[in-house]
Amino acid sequence: MIDKTRLVDTFLTLVRIDSPSGHEERIGRYLLDLLRDLGADGHMDDLGNILVQWPGNGPGDAIMLNAHMDTVGTDRGIEPVVREGVIYSRGETILGADDKAGLAIIIEVLRVLRDHPDFPHPPLDILFTVGEERGLIGARGVDMGALRARRGVVLDSGGPIGTIVVAAPYQDRHHFTVHGRASHAGVEPEKGINAIRVAAEAIAAMPLGRIDEETTANVGVIRGGVATNIVPDRVDVDSEARSRAEAKLIAQTEAMIRAFREAAQRHGARLHVEHRRLYNGYRHAPDSPLVRWIAEAARALGLTPIYKEAGGGTDANVFNERGLPTVVISTGQTAVHTPEEHIAIQDLYDAARWVLEIVRRGATTQHPK
Repeated sequence: MIDKTRLVDTFLTLVRIDSPSGHEERIGRYLLDLLRDLGADGHMDDLGNILVQWPGNGPGDAIMLNAHMDTVGTDRGIEPVVREGVIYSRGETILGADDKAGLAIIIEVLRVLRDHPDFPHPPLDILFTVGEERGLIGARGVDMGALRARRGVVLDSGGPIGTIVVAAPYQDRHHFTVHGRASHAGVEPEKGINAIRVAAEAIAAMPLGRIDEETTANVGVIRGGVATNIVPDRVDVDSEARSRAEAKLIAQTEAMIRAFREAAQRHGARLHVEHRRLYNGYRHAPDSPLVRWIAEAARALGLTPIYKEAGGGTDANVFNERGLPTVVISTGQTAVHTPEEHIAIQDLYDAARWVLEIVRRGATTQHPK
């Protein structure tokens, strides 16, 4: 029932529409018009999220289908090319399969439901979000009271088709500001407190990279200094930590803060620290009703369910935290956020078949919150 040619055409159209995170207006208008042409009753909220309530024609609790509209990286002027059944960009930009593959699949599923009114399915809440790549901003702003759904599926992962994300991490972000003392580097350097040195010692002392199988940490941005002949009096450092175990995340964040405090104290610098929980993690048992529903739909198509514990967050982190049980599934996106990003047409097609089967099986299953 999935029209492969139509699906691919939709995907190619979407990736040609620039939608850097924070600038989703154009693709949002395009999608809203497209959904209305399909007969959907949709609206855009103040943030730019799009919500459509698609009526069901049978029993079963409502399902949310979600994908995000924004992209990140070198993501303007994308021109897709098809080589041997795989879609790439020309090589100077990302492709944007993260997450326009998810958008295209959901649109194709709705087209199938429109063209086959007897196809059994429960009510659907279609949610396209903004700002996912900047910290799940759109999902955080969704009016959960406007959703009828009692379970959700987010189309935003890589891996073989059949991959189900059953666990995702908690994430903290940190901002450190080191205040040293400026002085002339050639005349009286001893009167200065070098903020760059303080930050360098702190970073060298903290555990970074792969901490263990559940935990990672990274320093990603450093800003400071004016000229080589001035002892720098200020440095700003941005970092993050993630773990699928909250206790481990707390310990990692404390270690990073402690490294900065000790370095600042050694040199007599002042330190300002800001840190916040960006999102909470979640974990679903593979034998839970939610995951079984998704896995059985995969098996019905001859796909093998693969249970994945992710290292990154998605909109699903927000939905799970706010009481809507949600899983993430693969659309086949590969090497995302890089010029090597690509997606196989067969994977795109199989993912769409999988979502359609998930929807069909949703007409016969109920999952209370």
